[in-house]
Parts: sequence; C-alpha cells; structure tokens
Amino acid sequence: MKRQEIFFHGLQKSQLKGRNIGPKVVLNSLPKSGTHLLESMFFQLPLMRHSGKRTLRSETQSLIDPKLKVISKLKKGQFLLAHMQFDSSIVQTANTNDVKIIHLIRDPRDVLLSHLNYIQNMDTTQKSHRFISQYDTKLDKLKAMIVGKQDVLEPFPLVLKKFQPWMNQQHVLCVKFEHLIGPNGGGTQEDQTQAVKKILDFISIEINNEELEQICGKIFSSKSSTFNKGKIGNWKRALTPEEAKWLNEAIGNEINNYNY
Repeated sequence: MKRQEIFFHGLQKSQLKGRNIGPKVVLNSLPKSGTHLLESMFFQLPLMRHSGKRTLRSETQSLIDPKLKVISKLKKGQFLLAHMQFDSSIVQTANTNDVKIIHLIRDPRDVLLSHLNYIQNMDTTQKSHRFISQYDTKLDKLKAMIVGKQDVLEPFPLVLKKFQPWMNQQHVLCVKFEHLIGPNGGGTQEDQTQAVKKILDFISIEINNEELEQICGKIFSSKSSTFNKGKIGNWKRALTPEEAKWLNEAIGNEINNYNY
C-alpha cells in the first residue's frame, strides 16, 4: 500500500475503533521470508492499521536503541513491519509496552534463492550485486552467498543463526510462511485457516467464520502480480538435482534447526 492508501485505510470505522482497543503488533521476519503475506492479512483485520513507519531493520552494525524507541511508541491498533535479528532487549521492550511480536519463518532454501534473485535483478547498485556478478553459474553464486564476504555480504548460515532465537521465545508467536500462504501458493486451506486462527488468538481479535474465509482467500491471490513468485518449494523447481543435493548438505543443520 502507498502512504495515501495507508492513511485512508486508518480512517475506516473499525480502524478508528482500534485506536482505543486494538492490539499493538510487530510483524517480524528474515528478509525474503514473505512478510507481504502477514502485511496483506493485517490490512484486512478489524481494528488494525499500519503504523506508517518504515520497516525496522537491525543488522550487526546498526544501533538497536532507535528501533526500541519506535517499538515503545507503537499505538493501540497499529502494526509495524520489521526485519530484526534477535535481541533480548527487543522482547523486553515489547513486553513492557504490551506489544505482540509475530515472527514469520520460511524454508531457508527458498529464502536463499529469493535473496539471490533480489541481489541479481533488483538490488543492482549494491556491493553485493557486484560481488555475486563475478560468478557465472548458479551453483557458484549460491556458494558465494553461503560463504559471504566481509563488509559486502554476511554468510547466509550466520544470518539464519542470528534470527533463529525468535523461534524459541515464550511471548513470541512463530508462524510458518508455508502454513499462511494457503492453496493459491501451494499450501493447504487447513494449514492456512489454523495459522490465521492462531494469529487472531495471539492478538485477541475475534471474527466470524465468513470473515475468516474472506481473509484467507485474499492473503495470497492468483490475481496478484507476485502469484508466480514466492510459492512453496521454489528451490525444488529452480535447482538441478546436483545443486539441490549440494545445498541440502551445505545448510543441512540450518534447515533442521528451522524445522524443515
């Protein structure tokens, strides 16, 4: 949504009501894990509106305090997008200010391929693009992303490790991309319905079955421009047997740690 659309969405009757009784929510994920699915869902929920803030990002070299300030100032009925590596101070700040954190995870193999595509085709002005462009084959590019390069591209297994603790936090809800996406994206209706219900229970929002069905149907639509992207198990279609075998061995521990 554009800023103007976000503004007018926040003026709808239910969203205005949410200013008094709505939950405060942070939607967190590793980049390229499908944050747009959570965002799409939350724009459809009663009481909820976008905070209007940019996506919060915290990497090793960035200061955490400014992010904590943004989280602490979230207002009732607002949600905020984030790509924050785990830090216990984020959880403490959220708990102190009655902010709910939902963390989205995705198959690391699909995350890696999505990230490679982004570096190659979308983020062409960055040092990481020049670094990856040195390599000719997809396999060599993947190897380069896993090894990384200092001050250019963080090794992918290390990135996964820094986000992994979110999965084991008592007051954080962890949701799988593959469960939320639904049948339009290669998942199942049952998994999607259960995932949405789990989220609604976590943030204490009640809807009826008809509203639940409508929300699920719009989370990932075949009419959207990204319908052919971001589906489940892209790595199986995009990689040769040799590439897939190598990748499964190279990040096997991380795949298991993320329960894939």
